[in-house]
Amino acid sequence: MKRITEIALGLMAAGIMVFTGCSGKKAASDKIKIAILTDVTGDFSSYGIQASIGTKLAVDEINAAGGINGKQIELIQYDTQTDNTVYQEMARKVCLEDKVDMVIAGISSASREAIRPIFEENETLYFYNQEYEGGVASHYVFCCGPIPEMQIDPTVDYLMKDVCPAGAKVYIIAADYNFGQISSQWAKKAVERNGGSVVKTEFIPLGVSQFSSTIANINSAKPDMIISFCTGAAHMSFYEQWSNSKFAEIPIVTTCALAINGEHKLFTPPAMADVYVGAPYYEEVDTPAAKKFTADLKAANPSVKYMGWDAETCYTSVYLYKAAVEKAGTTEVEAVISALESGVSFDGPGGMAVINGKDHHTIRDIAVGKVEKDHTLRVINTFKGVKSNFIESLGVDLAKEGKNAKNLQYTPDGN
Repeated sequence: MKRITEIALGLMAAGIMVFTGCSGKKAASDKIKIAILTDVTGDFSSYGIQASIGTKLAVDEINAAGGINGKQIELIQYDTQTDNTVYQEMARKVCLEDKVDMVIAGISSASREAIRPIFEENETLYFYNQEYEGGVASHYVFCCGPIPEMQIDPTVDYLMKDVCPAGAKVYIIAADYNFGQISSQWAKKAVERNGGSVVKTEFIPLGVSQFSSTIANINSAKPDMIISFCTGAAHMSFYEQWSNSKFAEIPIVTTCALAINGEHKLFTPPAMADVYVGAPYYEEVDTPAAKKFTADLKAANPSVKYMGWDAETCYTSVYLYKAAVEKAGTTEVEAVISALESGVSFDGPGGMAVINGKDHHTIRDIAVGKVEKDHTLRVINTFKGVKSNFIESLGVDLAKEGKNAKNLQYTPDGN
């Protein structure tokens, strides 16, 4: 907690946390206002800090290169403290008082759903850049983070074809809120598509840090693979406890560990051995763009020990917004949305990111990595141009629906 506090203080000293006055007027025409609402303090601060520094790096680079259409970006940030009430308060503020052109906001799915209606009501362009359970289809919302359909499918496909036995049995553990509940449905579909079966899905309340009963259940079931949607600092203790009590060496697929906070760097080997992750970016991705991005972030933020995809997705979202504004020739929200829907792209540290206009998600490269016994995270395969097909499969086309879109979240079970 001390390290997080020091980083948060450093961010404030660097001027990222700007608490603007209540002017009640639209931003001056010579500035483009971007706000980021994220958890620089609180339970999800490690995620929020990375989101902050990734956003700031993109803004600094763009401003240094002349801005967007000759206009400088003014970055406004509020610490939402992992508190959904604060999120709602700050969402109203950036819409009604700061009158921003674009917002990056939210860590947990609960925070997103607390503020999404506010941005929709106020017709404010909103980028949600976290990994999440998928299914949000809204005229005003664009999602730059990977979703389980994109992460789990290539990783599970690889493991069940090349690592696990035929007809593999899988045990799923997941955080007990909408992220874990919906993500587990995607995992079940991926397992069954590959001829396997889910022997049990166990939901773990947020904040739980003792997993003896869960590990006993897994050892009793004797699965061939575990899929983990555990999230948050407390849940990460599962991996160390599992390493000390597991019945066998079996692979674990995760979407939340490794590629965000670098747990393989924090825990003593071999706690994270045989854990697999799929994500557009993490420190070990060794493309030239990824290496430069990592070096630039670490040079500017030496207190941050590991750079994960929270920084990359926010960085990428700013560049996608830049591309859309330049194509539209204006910051007017409907024109920018139309430009985004046309399929703007950015080739950056996570590879090529392309906006899919039909579902407002990004098509991304997914690097599947494995943690070895010495905790080296090794990229074993990169899947190019991975996209989510779920929303389109329902007949939803946000580009055609425009402001008549229903602005719903769809789930794999049809609810």
